[in-house]
Amino acid sequence: MGVAHNGTSATPGGSAVIPGATTTKAAAPPPLSSTPGPLAGRTARLLALVSGLYITQYLGVGFLYVGLSAILRREGVSLEALAAVTLAGAAWAFKPLWAPLIDRFGRRSTGHYRRWLLILQPLLGLTSLALVAIPDPAHHLPLLSATVVAYTLISATQDIAADGLTARAVDDATRPLANGVANAAQWLGNVLGGGLIVLIYAAVGWVPAMLVLTALCLLPLPLVLAHREALPAGPAPRLSQAYAALWQVFRRSGAARWGLLVMPLLLGGTTAAYPLWTPVLTDAGWSLPRLGVVMGMLLAAPAAAASLLVGAALRRFGRARCLAVTGPLVALSTLALIPLVTGEAPVVTTTLLLGLHVAAMAAGSTLVYTVNMSLARPSSEGTDFTTLAAIAMVASYILGSGTLYLAGSFGYGPVLAGTAVLALLGTVAGVLQLRTTPVGSSR
Repeated sequence: MGVAHNGTSATPGGSAVIPGATTTKAAAPPPLSSTPGPLAGRTARLLALVSGLYITQYLGVGFLYVGLSAILRREGVSLEALAAVTLAGAAWAFKPLWAPLIDRFGRRSTGHYRRWLLILQPLLGLTSLALVAIPDPAHHLPLLSATVVAYTLISATQDIAADGLTARAVDDATRPLANGVANAAQWLGNVLGGGLIVLIYAAVGWVPAMLVLTALCLLPLPLVLAHREALPAGPAPRLSQAYAALWQVFRRSGAARWGLLVMPLLLGGTTAAYPLWTPVLTDAGWSLPRLGVVMGMLLAAPAAAASLLVGAALRRFGRARCLAVTGPLVALSTLALIPLVTGEAPVVTTTLLLGLHVAAMAAGSTLVYTVNMSLARPSSEGTDFTTLAAIAMVASYILGSGTLYLAGSFGYGPVLAGTAVLALLGTVAGVLQLRTTPVGSSR
């Protein structure tokens, strides 16, 4: 799940937000052209590059949370051990700690973020290729976890460079279209990682599946090679200023309470149950192909639709009213799925209930990130949004891994009920704050 630095922001719900770059300003690219010609061709190449970069970000996420979890669970790996492997992905949430380094270093006449991507994309592929050497992952969990950590660190750094390159390449005309393309690319990456790779594994085994994952990670390389990055005229940002700016957002009215209390509660309730569904359905006897199709592919549609709908609803009804509806819907959809833990999970009913749950989860996440965006200060949108998004992801990853661990001791039912309670607590705290205390602007 991407978090923004100076450019795009991929939320847990998969939406991307591309503000302008905040620490530097590049020469604006030509505006979007609606007629054939060099401008339209340049825009098409940019959008193809954005697609490739953001597809690769979510390949590992989709595979980790759907495919790998199902494979390990089918091999008898305990929920506690599965929680440890899942927690390895939390390294993504700490990328603001080294994002200023990517901004500061690497600038050459041949490009800045482009140079980083020419290093990071091959490294991403090599890390995927390393998984080929672990054909029996259930019996090599420490090595698997170390590889997942390495993959996550490289992927997170790739996201920083992709954010910066995209923000530098777009202008007011191309930014909305680039946002839509990035959002669609992230969902496609999740489908490929959680769906296609799982289906390949089920059909022909681990090694071919990892080879396909490797090839997909290298997909954007030719486009990165062909890209010409416009460098800013000013000097690179100072590290001391960049790091000092990371926490300034909490000085805004209501930001500390929202970011450190309300947001973790809400995201704990909306996203912490998601890692449980793959082992629940695996225990219920679902095959890998079925899991790949439903969890990796079909659920992307209701999530994307809900994200779009809640965006329109926020403009009409406001944040507090939307949260008052979305939060309880998350809790109710979670409770409605508890009967699945008994081992009875009919395909049609389960898919419909999971679609409702994922839609509610995506709507809740979209609302949270909308508030986060309103807290970002003018001229430091990327840094502020990154900090809040990182806290959100820490909460999501840690609580998500925690639910897996606790489910091993207390069972799925009580843990799912606990996440529903978190959603309701976060809803109450959030609605009260949004109605009584200013939290950013209302945009």
